[in-house]
Amino acid sequence: MGDQTQNIEGPIGYFGLADWWLATFTEAERKYIDATTESPTGGGPLTKGHISFSSGTAAQLLSALATNFYKPPDRRIARLMLAKAEELAKAAGNTLDLHYTYMGMIKTYYSDRDTDPAALDATISACERQIDIAPEAAQAWSLEYPNEPLPAHTGFTQLAVIREKQKDHAEAVRLLRLAMEQQWAGDWDGRITRNQKRLAEH
Repeated sequence: MGDQTQNIEGPIGYFGLADWWLATFTEAERKYIDATTESPTGGGPLTKGHISFSSGTAAQLLSALATNFYKPPDRRIARLMLAKAEELAKAAGNTLDLHYTYMGMIKTYYSDRDTDPAALDATISACERQIDIAPEAAQAWSLEYPNEPLPAHTGFTQLAVIREKQKDHAEAVRLLRLAMEQQWAGDWDGRITRNQKRLAEH
C-alpha cells in the first residue's frame, strides 16, 4: 500500500487520508467515487493534483463528499465517509464539523429505515449525538457567523418526528421545547401544540 499511498495527491493526499482511502474502498469504488465527484477544492479528481493550501478541514471534505452518495445504491459509501468525518472532527475538537457530520448521518440512515433493520436506531443515535453537542454548536455558530441566527437543527427535528410516530408525545414535546429554548430555527410552537393535543387525547 506504501507505493500507492505515495502516488495519491489531491485533497485525499493533502488531508492525509490516503491510507484510509485505499483501505476503505475497493478499486472499483474509488474509481466510481472519483468519476461521480468534483473535488470540493476545485479542479480534477480527489487523488490528483498538488494542493498547497486549503481553508477547509478533512472532516468538512468527507461530509461534503458524502452528500454525493445519498442515493440508495451509494449509501454505504456515504456512511463510511461520515464515520471517518466523525472520527476526524472529534480528534480535532471541531464542534461545527461534528454538527454537520451528524446531520449527514441522520439523513443517510433515516433514508434506509424501511430496508435496514439497524437504520432507525442508527438515526436515533446520530440525532442524540447532535443534540448532545447542540449548546456548543450554537456557540460555535455564533462565533463564526455573529450576525446570523441559528439555522434549523436536524437532530431535534428528526428525533421529535420519530418520537411522535412512536406516540411518545411527551418526549417529542420535551425535545421541541429544548430546541426552542436553544433558539434553533424551526416551527417549534406548531409542533409542540400538535403533540400536546395528541397527549390530551390519550
